[in-house]
Amino acid sequence: MIRHLANLHLPSGRQVQALITARRGTKRLTLRVDPIKRHVMVSGPARVKLSDALGFAHQNSGWIDARLTALPLPAPFEEGASFLFRGRPTKLVRKPGRQAASFHDGQEPILEIFAPPQRMAGRTKLALKALAHGDAYHYVQVFSAKLGKAPNTITIRDTRSRWGSCTANGDIMLSWRLIGAPPKVFEYVVAHEMAHLVELNHSNSFWMLVTSLMPDWKPARAWLRAHGDTLLALGF
Repeated sequence: MIRHLANLHLPSGRQVQALITARRGTKRLTLRVDPIKRHVMVSGPARVKLSDALGFAHQNSGWIDARLTALPLPAPFEEGASFLFRGRPTKLVRKPGRQAASFHDGQEPILEIFAPPQRMAGRTKLALKALAHGDAYHYVQVFSAKLGKAPNTITIRDTRSRWGSCTANGDIMLSWRLIGAPPKVFEYVVAHEMAHLVELNHSNSFWMLVTSLMPDWKPARAWLRAHGDTLLALGF
């Protein structure tokens, strides 16, 4: 794998970084925008010329510009900021000390983070990962009882290309960013991965199993497809 970094000037006047990657087995040039780092990723065949890859990106600069413009604004974890937590705008409040994060529900939900100013973002992310693991564990327990089968491990990670995955060994991985989604959305992703413990595919049998675990899963999937980029903006 060979990588090159280059600057790309877009019609709007903004400048973005383009990461150009040459991969064996790739037959054509492809293009995507990283919704987290907000740079352009160009992939091509092993012997692709840098000039050809950049030319391909320039040809699609209008699409890149539109895609970047459509992305939600970054939601950094700063004192006093509002961010999406379990589907609701929630205010971040910093307090001194080292206690565990404390969530206060109400008309204006608040998540208290105990940290010095310079560690606010890091502590917030750690707290959200812990809360995501707790929610995931709850859903897994519910679905395990229905399925008669439990995963070997449940891991919370910071992924960009998928919300969850399940290995043939029965290990389930979930994105911590699902803690920002409405609970039904998080529940759906867990149901989806739990169904893979039995059907490691997306056959009709798989979707029937998802439905047996969570009959009302379709609106949750639609929400994730429509608002997934909002979750990816958390913490940036």
